Parts: sequence; C-alpha cells; structure tokens
Amino acid sequence: MIRKIIKIDIVPFEKKYFSQLVDFVKPMWSFSTWEDSFRKIYTELILQNSFFENNLTFQIALPKDKLCSAMFFQNKSDKNNISKWIDENTKNLSKEKKQSINLCAEYLTYMDSKVHSLMNDDDIKLSLFVSCQKGYGSLIFNELINRLKNQNYKNLYLWTDCECNWQWYIKNNFTLIEEAIYPKFNEENKLFKTYIFKKQIG
Repeated sequence: MIRKIIKIDIVPFEKKYFSQLVDFVKPMWSFSTWEDSFRKIYTELILQNSFFENNLTFQIALPKDKLCSAMFFQNKSDKNNISKWIDENTKNLSKEKKQSINLCAEYLTYMDSKVHSLMNDDDIKLSLFVSCQKGYGSLIFNELINRLKNQNYKNLYLWTDCECNWQWYIKNNFTLIEEAIYPKFNEENKLFKTYIFKKQIG
C-alpha cells in the first residue's frame, strides 16, 4: 500500500485563518444561548487580544487551506491595539452586549498584566495555543519550544483558566506557579479558576 506523504511546515500565521480559529474555539469560549454573530465577536476579541504584529505567530495548515494548529507568542515589550479593535467592532452592539465585551477585555488585561509582572526581558509569553487537529498541537509545540531555546529565551509563561484544558500543561512538565479565583466570572455553584504556568526553556 502506498501512502501519500504530506510535507508539514510551520510557517508564519496568515490572518485569513482567523475565521477558522473563531469557528473552532467559539463553542468553548462563548455561551450557546448567545446569538451567533455576538459569539463570533466575543470569541474574536479573545483571539485578537492574543495576536501581535511580531515575528512570533505560527501555524500549521494542510492543502486546501485547512488550519491544523496555531501558536502566538508575546515579548514583554510587545503591544497591540485591542482597544481600537473593540471600538471598531462593537459600535452597533446593545448596552448589555458591550458590557459583556468590556468584562471580557478587563479580564484579559488583568491576567496578561499578572503574567507580565513575572517576566524578565529574556522571557516570552505564550498568548495563544490552539490545536484543531489531533497530533498537530504537540508537533507545533515541540518544534517552537526548540526554536525559542535557540533564540536564547529563558522561560515560557502563560495563563489559562478552567474553561480550557489546563491539565495539558501539567502533563507536559510546566510548573504551576499560581492558581487563583476570578470572582467576577463565578457561577452559583462553580468557582472560576485561573492558572499561571511557567516552563524553563533556556
């Protein structure tokens, strides 16, 4: 039996794949009771907050434009213009929906600031890690960690929360340096937990 071998390349992220990322994470990062159009805006806010115009955004995609995985990184000094994005994309939302967007943006800023306070200039932050196809997450992760090591980064930091697969980082030898509760997102019988991880790479 002859198997077709497909060459896998890790390349800079192309913005045309943002819509695929939104569709993939939308069920995990937004409420099913919301209108689909608002779910997309809410989810894209989280993705846009993680994206920086640097040389540290990567993807694996297969032929026919099928995204398999993506990883975005941030230096401590990197900035983006998420406030401008919010202003441009929420003009026509109701007051209630704008409040939800602002609550989310406040949470993202709060967690990002906590991680930045722990970082030195030679550390790096993992701002997004999404695997859309089984097996490709580990592939891109292992390769990019080696690249970062060769670029003399010392430590990799990230934050996540109880709505994500935070246990994956423990299984992959990250050190949990903080577990906390974000009370604004607590539900009646469920605490909203956040996690900050660190991995020495250099």
